[in-house]
Amino acid sequence: MSSFYIISGDDDFARKQRAHECAVQLCNDPEPENCPAAEVIAGDEPTFKQELCSARFLESLRTPPFLCGRKLIWLRHHPDLDLFASDRPDEATAELLKLLREPLPPDMDVLIDGPGLDRRRTIFKELQKAGAVIEIFSSAKTTDKNYGENRRLMLSEFARDSGKTLTHDAMQYLTEAIGGDSGTLANELDKLLCYCGEKSEITLADCRAVVSRTQEALSWEFTSAVVSGDRQRALLALGTLLAGKENGTELRMLAGLSMEYQRMIQTRLAMKQLQITRPNPNTFSSLPQELKSRFPDNPLLKLHPFRAFKVCEAAARFNGGVLAEKLTLIRDTYRKLVSGGGDNRILLEQLVCHLC
Repeated sequence: MSSFYIISGDDDFARKQRAHECAVQLCNDPEPENCPAAEVIAGDEPTFKQELCSARFLESLRTPPFLCGRKLIWLRHHPDLDLFASDRPDEATAELLKLLREPLPPDMDVLIDGPGLDRRRTIFKELQKAGAVIEIFSSAKTTDKNYGENRRLMLSEFARDSGKTLTHDAMQYLTEAIGGDSGTLANELDKLLCYCGEKSEITLADCRAVVSRTQEALSWEFTSAVVSGDRQRALLALGTLLAGKENGTELRMLAGLSMEYQRMIQTRLAMKQLQITRPNPNTFSSLPQELKSRFPDNPLLKLHPFRAFKVCEAAARFNGGVLAEKLTLIRDTYRKLVSGGGDNRILLEQLVCHLC
């Protein structure tokens, strides 16, 4: 029986890794690119042309296995599978799609990988009906509703598999620093393991020493310093961020600060609901079951108890009036930035001094 796999999504590392795993499995060879039972059509060649690629794929589909019982046709790392959903495909691509909508010969496996396959397109459903197993690997987005929790779950699995423990501060730093790309995540965690060696615990200091200081990491450090009132560290992070000269950095910094203070307001509301006035490390382990049952959707109850305590501890430092004042300062600075009302660096430095 034939196998038909399509691996897509915008997470390049995860997609390519999974495609290689499928190719190894289908060929029963650790190097499928060199396997005589595999025909690899490289979609990542500099001279790639869709029409020639489709023509070669068609030729492979129409050619039976030679000197082997079955063969694999792998369209490797196609630049954009959305071309398959085009309303006006070239002749070769149209013929290829026609063949792929039909059952494959029993002695032939097909593997296609590349970004751009849209679940909403008709072609997606048609390929599924033809027997294609479609897997989508999407990069985690910081704007996703459960981004932080999913990242922490992944880091917990990493710690368990490596036999290490991650401090809560280290986990929070990594969640913010590495971003949503799985390739960057794997690379930075490998570096961290090599750096820590035989140490059983990975700390915030370890992460700061070896994990690449991406824009996300610097932004996290800046926001953390401002919120904690550490003016010197905040100004240092500010200078490093502005030295990067990336467009929109200033506005992203203000957005990060605004989100953090708004999160504190939401936390204070959640604390009020649970009747928490002075949080301590045992607050959530000793919380009455009656309160938990009455407010099952309270966001604090969905966090790890210690993480919930730290969130409440940070929010308890400010009352509602102070948080409103800080948000007003951020709003006013934003208006000055977008209206060209002064030097951006000076405006941000003044904001840091006021907030801290």
